[in-house]
Amino acid sequence: MVACRQEYIEFIIVVIFVFQIWLYQTVYINRFGTSRAVDTVDLLISMFAAIYLANNINTEWRLTFHAFNLSAALTTINLIFQYLFGSSTHFKRDHDLQGFIIALDLEFILLVTGLIIGYQYGVYLCVAGGLIGFLMPLVMYRIFRPEQVNFPHLVERLSLIIITFGETLVNITHYFKGAIYSPLAIVIFLGVAALFGVYTLLVERFLNHHQHTRGFIAMYTHVVMIISLLSITAGIIYMADEEVSRLFLSCFVASNLIVFYLCLWLYSFYNRRHLRFNGRDLRAMAIVLLLGSLGIILCRENNLSLMSAFALTNVVEFGLLEWKLQRKKAL
Repeated sequence: MVACRQEYIEFIIVVIFVFQIWLYQTVYINRFGTSRAVDTVDLLISMFAAIYLANNINTEWRLTFHAFNLSAALTTINLIFQYLFGSSTHFKRDHDLQGFIIALDLEFILLVTGLIIGYQYGVYLCVAGGLIGFLMPLVMYRIFRPEQVNFPHLVERLSLIIITFGETLVNITHYFKGAIYSPLAIVIFLGVAALFGVYTLLVERFLNHHQHTRGFIAMYTHVVMIISLLSITAGIIYMADEEVSRLFLSCFVASNLIVFYLCLWLYSFYNRRHLRFNGRDLRAMAIVLLLGSLGIILCRENNLSLMSAFALTNVVEFGLLEWKLQRKKAL
C-alpha cells in the first residue's frame, strides 16, 4: 500500500510537470503569439522535446531521470525564448510577460542544477522546478491583466481534455470483448459517456466564452480534472484484478469522481450570468454526487453494481444540468 501511494504521488507530479509545460505553451499562443516564423520553429522544437518527454515517463524515475528532465529543460528554455523574442510586446512594459518568464527561469535553473547534481539529490530539485513552474503564476496572480487573455481560444485549448476521455475508452477495451450486449461493458461506456456529456454541456452551453478574465481557474482546474480522469481510468482497469482491495478501489474511484465534479463546479465560475449555479443547484448536484459515491463504495464487491452506481451518478448529474438549461430557456 505504501508503494502504491508513492507511485500515485509520483504519477501526480509527472502529470503536473507535463501539463504545466503545455499550459505555458498555450498561454504564449493565447496572449503573445503572432503566428510568425519564429512561433512555428519554436513549436516544432517543443514537439521534438515533447516526444522524448512522453517516451521517458516511467514509474522508475532513476531509469529515465536524465532523458526526461533534459527534455523538460529543452522545452523550458525554448518557451523562455518564445516569450522573450516571439512576443510582439516589450519585456519591460508587459507585466504578464515578466511574470511568466520569471517562473520559467526559476524552473529552468532548478532543472539544470538537478541534472548536474545527479539523480540522488537532483531529482528533488527537478521536482521543485516543475512545481514552482506550476504554482508561481498563482503567487504573482495580481500582476496579470485580464484584458490580455483571449478567453474563447483558452476554453477551446483546454477543452482538449476530451482526449483524456478517449484515452479512458482505449484503456478499458478489454471489457468490450465477447457479446456486444455485455451488461458491464454497456454500463462502463454509459458512465464514461455521461461524464463526458456533463463536461461538454457545461463548456458548450453554460460558459460565457466572451469575458475578460485571467483564466487561472480554468487552467488549474483542468490539470486536476485530468489527474482525476486518469485516476478513474486506472480504477476501472484494476477492477479486473482480483488481488486489489475492493474497499480501496471503490474509495479511489469515488474520491476521484468527487474531485472531478468539484473542479467542474469551480470552472462554472465562468458561466453565463443567467446560468450560474445557485445554492439549490449546488445542493442537488452535491447530494447526487455523495449518494452516488456512497453507492460505488457499498456496491464494491460486484463490478457491474459498482459501475452501475458510477454510471447512474453521471447520468443524473447530466440530467440536472440539462433540466436547468431547459428551465432557463422557458423563462
